[in-house]
Amino acid sequence: INAEYGEFQTFQHYFKRINLRMSTILHQVAPSFISVSFFEQAEEVRRSLQEYGATFTAPEGESEDAFLSLLPQLIQQFPLYIRKCSSEAAVESAFFSLVSMIQLLSQIEQIEDMSKNLSNILTADETNRYPLKGRLLGHQFNCYHTSLPSSYTLLTNVLRLVKLSGQVRYVNLDITQITDWLTLWKSDITEQRDLFRLLHEAFTALGNGEKAIKALVHLLKLYGENEGVEAKADAHICVISHIAQPNIFIMDHLLDLHPIKALDGQLIHELLQIFVSGNLTDYNEFYAANTDFVEHLSVSHEQNKRKIRLLTLASLCEGTSEIEFSTLSETLRLEKDDIEPFIIEAIGSGLVKGKINEPEGRFAVSMSINRSFGESQWGMIRDRLELWQKNLQVVRESLSKGHYVM
Repeated sequence: INAEYGEFQTFQHYFKRINLRMSTILHQVAPSFISVSFFEQAEEVRRSLQEYGATFTAPEGESEDAFLSLLPQLIQQFPLYIRKCSSEAAVESAFFSLVSMIQLLSQIEQIEDMSKNLSNILTADETNRYPLKGRLLGHQFNCYHTSLPSSYTLLTNVLRLVKLSGQVRYVNLDITQITDWLTLWKSDITEQRDLFRLLHEAFTALGNGEKAIKALVHLLKLYGENEGVEAKADAHICVISHIAQPNIFIMDHLLDLHPIKALDGQLIHELLQIFVSGNLTDYNEFYAANTDFVEHLSVSHEQNKRKIRLLTLASLCEGTSEIEFSTLSETLRLEKDDIEPFIIEAIGSGLVKGKINEPEGRFAVSMSINRSFGESQWGMIRDRLELWQKNLQVVRESLSKGHYVM
């Protein structure tokens, strides 16, 4: 704390003096004892921790040296509050008091180091009060501008608590925003991988399967051509997650990821290829040959059949305007009475569009998705654009000759 300010001021008064400098560091000021000096705050926290069995070597007294000696020890002993204080309000009050004292340090490096230390110590504590600790870490993260590199540590610890508690408070886990932060923090490739792996685990704990998958795909993209084998375990989870997620149908983009390529030759890669471009028959043959493998996956055989049936229907509808119910019954192995409900389910999933002609036993197709997008699909787009270009040229020539109707 800068000695030039003389005798230590109250928390509120002190901040008025250094507000301009701190505005580049703090996102918000931690709530604390407004009318109490930070010396008194420190001594109050010390006394409380001593009641819980903590010992301190820092001298007492209202001096800068005494304060700077005491603060790290208060941080080190803070988990005693978590373990022995039953009042969450009292724990939060002590925590915010510590954060406010850290914010008053004169050097940005000191603030960052102390903040990381407090966050790491709280995260390492094994007391089963995860929701409380998660709230505290979320508040701490929001106290600082995310431009500070130390925010990386604060965020990863928030994610660790989300993983344990299945709850998130005060922190918006937006993948795009976090990607921008990683660039701002100049995080190296290992740090980026660690964060996206934690983000995947946090979203999984929150029950948000789709965001968990997006985080995992971001992780796999961080591995180069010669590094894919390092992430084979993550790649395996990624494939299973895509297959298990009921509303994810397009998976061809996974085949370009180097960790997925590293799975080539394994059963899980063969199964992925079936869901990318295979059909119900392919899946049934795979299941018959590898029943034990499929049964030990975290997705059921019946769920797999439902999805591959829908994907098979999408393939049947591609490039055609009408399909007979008899063809659907044979290819999809459905009873006649099950065909219409199944088509309705497929329409609801967004895989196909069309009209059911029940009297004639047909499905008129107006749209179907492409399960993969490759050279042939690009060729179709090229042909359509060329046709539009020719038609526009004809219209232009007709207008220039006056061949139009008023």
